[in-house]
Amino acid sequence: MDPIDNNANIKPSRAGGDARTGGVEQAGRSGAASSSKPAVEADAVTITRMATDMLQLENQLADVPDANMERVEQLRAAISDGSYKVDLERIVNNLLQAEQDLS
Repeated sequence: MDPIDNNANIKPSRAGGDARTGGVEQAGRSGAASSSKPAVEADAVTITRMATDMLQLENQLADVPDANMERVEQLRAAISDGSYKVDLERIVNNLLQAEQDLS
């Protein structure tokens, strides 16, 4: 299924008006001289300090592996040789603590 292009029917205006209006603003004006148009200022984007810090943290996290593969291999070996023991009391306590934290 092809993605929907919401901009398919929007065509830029020749007169420099809003692309969504297709130059309707220009049609409503009587022959005003083009020199009376105000100068168009360039758009500016300002990134806050917090956004910059978050971007740096995101880049640092990209370098951190998703899993500690050494620990994964240790657990895999312990499960395979039967030495891995499940601590049910610890699991229950952690579940209860998580439930209390969410309440």
